[in-house]
Parts: sequence; C-alpha cells; structure tokens
Amino acid sequence: MFVGKRMTRSVITVSPVDTLKFASHLLMENRIHQLPVVENGELVGFVSGTDIRNSTFETSTVTQLGKILVKNRTIGEIMTRDVITVTPEDTIEDALLVIHKKRLGALPVVVGRKLVGIITKRDLLAAFSAILKVEEPGVRIEVLLPRGAASLVPLIRKLAEMEAEIWSLILSPVPGGFLALVRLSTIDAGGVRRTLRDAGFNVPDVAEFLK
Repeated sequence: MFVGKRMTRSVITVSPVDTLKFASHLLMENRIHQLPVVENGELVGFVSGTDIRNSTFETSTVTQLGKILVKNRTIGEIMTRDVITVTPEDTIEDALLVIHKKRLGALPVVVGRKLVGIITKRDLLAAFSAILKVEEPGVRIEVLLPRGAASLVPLIRKLAEMEAEIWSLILSPVPGGFLALVRLSTIDAGGVRRTLRDAGFNVPDVAEFLK
C-alpha cells in the first residue's frame, strides 16, 4: 500500500507570516497536532503543537519611557525549515519507519515541493488495521515454519482445506525459520490449532510468546 492511498488530502496549513496564536487556534479547533507551512503553494516549513508550546506566544520589551511593547511571534520565526517529507509513491512501511525512527507525529507528502497531502500516525494505524483486517471477526494463529519459501506451501494447502477464509498472512523472520502470523475468518482458535498440530505443524501456545 502506498502513501498516496492513505494520506489526508485536505491539509490545514499556515503561512510563515501567520502568528503563533493563530496557529494554536487552528490546532485546537481542528484537533490536530501538526501544521505544514506553505508559501506560494510550496512547502517551506513545518510546525507542531510542541513547537508552539515551547515558544512564547508574545515577547515584550520596555521602552525608555516605560511603555510595554508587545510583539506577537510568527510561524516563520520558529518553524522547522529542513522538513522530512515523503511522496505519494512511497510505501506506508517507509513512512512508518521514518516516523518511528525520527519520532515524528506526521509527514508532509509532496510532489516536487508542492504539498499534496499529509500522513499521520493515525493514518498509518488505519492503514495497517485495514491490511490486517483486525476489525473483521476472526482469530490469529501463529505457526513456526522452517526457513525457506517452500515451507509456506504445505501450510497454505492445509489452510485451504479448512472452511475459514484467510484474512491476512505475515511472515516474520525468527532464529532458524519464520513465524507465520495467520488471521482467519473463524473464532474457533482451539480447533484450528488442533487441526494444524495434527497435520504436523509447529503451533506454539500463547504462553510460549510471553516468556
């Protein structure tokens, strides 16, 4: 799945000359946490709620006559200019990796320098929820397989004999082989485990994963 399929296209943005107070109101009113900064249709920066909270909304100075002058700071003064971005053609796995490693809340999506969307942690969670079909009634079974793609064939054949439909199948490398994470359209977890074990498959108990 690609970023362009899961990104939010209607992006709320600010300009470098907007005030922090204005940006703060946007964040609160729309219940969001990040704002791309756009100028002449191009992405020029990025600002988060944390950036705004860490900056003083207003700075004051005192003139020689004792008059207090208040200046409202602007987005351009605090925004991040070296923005990490993705494109619509990047995969959601790529976006997840960047967000995880850089500890970001969202990534602007650009074509060239033109902002075309934004993808957030929430978008990524929704994407993986859809991929794994976790909202569908079913059960997940873990099967340990020997290393090599051929080891998956007998498992697929055995699952095909059952009446349960495969919602999702993920292979995760483990020492000496693979862990097949299979989500099936049945709630009879015990019955599926017994059937697979009787067929010679290594189906660990849940307790073994908690050690």
